[in-house]
Amino acid sequence: MSDRDLSEYERMWTTERDQWALFRSYGGYLPIFKSDPPMAEVICDEELADLVVARMLAAGVAVVADPRECRGTG
Repeated sequence: MSDRDLSEYERMWTTERDQWALFRSYGGYLPIFKSDPPMAEVICDEELADLVVARMLAAGVAVVADPRECRGTG
């Protein structure tokens, strides 16, 4: 994928970075727009989704964990 392919999503880790979060669940990430109500950004192309998430993580976009992953065993 070239940078041009990512241009549609670039706002998610640049100009609108504070308006986005990454929801982490069972080892994967889903970009979430922090609106009311929050809206998921579903990217059907897995390779493209991985590139977008990698850019978001590198830019320091907040990560929110699935509460089911945070439960203790005990």
